[in-house]
Amino acid sequence: MEELLRQLTTLVQGLVDDMSVLKQDMQTVKQKLGQLEQRVDKQEEKLRWLKEQMKENTEMIKAIRDNQLEQRSIQDGMRHEIASLRGEMAGIREQMATKDQLSRLREQMATKEDISLIHQRLDYQLGRIARVEEEMYLLKKVD
Repeated sequence: MEELLRQLTTLVQGLVDDMSVLKQDMQTVKQKLGQLEQRVDKQEEKLRWLKEQMKENTEMIKAIRDNQLEQRSIQDGMRHEIASLRGEMAGIREQMATKDQLSRLREQMATKEDISLIHQRLDYQLGRIARVEEEMYLLKKVD
């Protein structure tokens, strides 16, 4: 019985030792599990940050695309306006007189002296008409 008791004691001591080893193993597992949880938390935080960053980037890309479409529309309007102005300029060029034409027109135009002479002739003719009218009046009066 004593032998049995010793065996039991040895067996219990072995179980206690095994339990201590299991406890240590459990502690190690808990530590590693804690470390893994920390890593997972860090990864989840990074993932949240990346999702937020991706959302911001997407919004910026949409804004850039909208701005680009608006700029294209403005450029198309400007191209249309430029084409219209070019057409108007071509029409103006066609209507403009050349230097030679302007020189000929200047030659044909009366000078100040010519105009003064014309005024003198008009004054003379008006004077003659007035005298003739006066003579006609006097002649009618005599009759």
